[in-house]
Amino acid sequence: MEFGTILGDIVILLGAASLLGMLCERIGLSAIIGSLVAGMLVGPGILHAVVTEPEQIEQIAEIGVALLLFTIGLELSRSRLRSYGLRGVQGGLLQIVVTIGVTTGVVLLLGGTVATALVVGSMVAISSTASVARVLTERAELDSLHGRVSMSVLIMQDLAIVPLLLMVSFLGSSSSFDDVAVELGGRAFWLTCFLAGIFLVGLLIIPRIFGSTARTGNRDLPIVLALVTCLLAAWIAWLLGFSPALGAFGAGLVLADSPYAQQIRSDVVPFKAVFLTLFFASIGMLADVPWLLSGINLWIVLGVSAAIILGKIFLAALVFRLLGIQARVGIASALCLAQIGEFSFVIGTAASQRDLISPEVFQILTSSSLITLLLVPLLVGHSRGCSSAIVRMMNRLHLLRESGPEGESLSELSDHVILVGAGPAGRGVLQRLRAEGREPVIIEMNPRTVRELGRNEHRVVLGNAARGGILLHAGVQQAKSLIVTLPDTQSSVAVIEQARNLAPNLLIAARARYNVHNHLLEQAGADIIITEEDRVGEALGEVTIERLRGGSASAE
Repeated sequence: MEFGTILGDIVILLGAASLLGMLCERIGLSAIIGSLVAGMLVGPGILHAVVTEPEQIEQIAEIGVALLLFTIGLELSRSRLRSYGLRGVQGGLLQIVVTIGVTTGVVLLLGGTVATALVVGSMVAISSTASVARVLTERAELDSLHGRVSMSVLIMQDLAIVPLLLMVSFLGSSSSFDDVAVELGGRAFWLTCFLAGIFLVGLLIIPRIFGSTARTGNRDLPIVLALVTCLLAAWIAWLLGFSPALGAFGAGLVLADSPYAQQIRSDVVPFKAVFLTLFFASIGMLADVPWLLSGINLWIVLGVSAAIILGKIFLAALVFRLLGIQARVGIASALCLAQIGEFSFVIGTAASQRDLISPEVFQILTSSSLITLLLVPLLVGHSRGCSSAIVRMMNRLHLLRESGPEGESLSELSDHVILVGAGPAGRGVLQRLRAEGREPVIIEMNPRTVRELGRNEHRVVLGNAARGGILLHAGVQQAKSLIVTLPDTQSSVAVIEQARNLAPNLLIAARARYNVHNHLLEQAGADIIITEEDRVGEALGEVTIERLRGGSASAE
């Protein structure tokens, strides 16, 4: 394939994806849908405007997935990653095992072989890290409870790609179990070495290089260095047989605690946007539209897609519930995972080459995955509202009973302060209120934090402050003020709207991470909004002026 042909095809794909992406944004849909539809239109399925094989373009576009995971890794400092907790790892492993097990059973009942059933189960178990992370980031919900649960499961799924591919290789060859076990052990060893190497390089070398480039005053060098860091980690991971995106994520994770994390993230965003758009368009090119529209294939694909979405939602929600995750959070996370991911194509292609699945089954799964990916922006974007509606319906049908709030009886309190959230910002507010002689009622969703606050004799309620029953239990109608310290804007909006409906005259103060979110909090009913961006600027100016004054005084 000539360079000019590939370049022209990339231009066509990006142009069509941009136009349809803008159209989708205008009608309230995600630009991801526009990119997928663009690939379907200009690809071999309909217009044949792009002659390059989808796999070739997808390999180039994998850079976008690597950059996306790199920027997500930069968002996750090691302390934040620890906050995901063991339940995130357990949830990821259980979700994979349960989904593979149930899907394998269904395929066997339909007459498939054991090998085919295991391959189909593996493909169905994997969700789309790129799609979900993109939507969560766009909606500023990466920090939300369901965003954290979803990302922890997606990371575990990416780690599971290697053993799943080894399983496919074992099923399609005459290798013994011992040979596969040895190969799996070797992969685990190299993965450990790779992560340890990234950690050491990121801790000892990269910060010094970034410091040197920053001192040169050249704005281009840090951007180039950020891209080299990401792509080098992705390349080494690929050489070792792992997902390139996993390597990029590890590099971002190591650099997350460095002082250059914010700058690196802003530098790679434009490149990430271009390559991600190309990636989703290349996925859309895989759709065989003529085959899909012939006979009853469309109805088969739609039925399989519906079964996959509903089945994955049910199984993931069940797993999260067994792990003790709140029903609303578990269902919202399950909605985020209800699709077949892009790495499932890798598993399916490897299985197809070894004749483990027939071309018809592969085409059904490929088409179904595209339909589920088209629904990602809708399912992820409305996961909060849908999960709340499902929980309310299940409560009315007595299929679910949420545990009630913990803490002392608060019915006799009046003119008190309600504090929502006991994270770092909430602890700061708590100290300030106690210094003024006010003991607030704290609403917190983390059971461990609730137990800790309870041991320190704080008035604390375990529950979701966006639910009227929790606010009423905390005495919102008799309270003087409500302070919302949640980092997630959508969660804060839900809490403020609920509180304003229950107590129209309540004084409500809220935290906003960015200025662009202020109007959402104002519309919800917040009286006072404290923006982190403004406070950081004020603090930086104040500290700098104090240092300058101190330097002037010492000079005199």
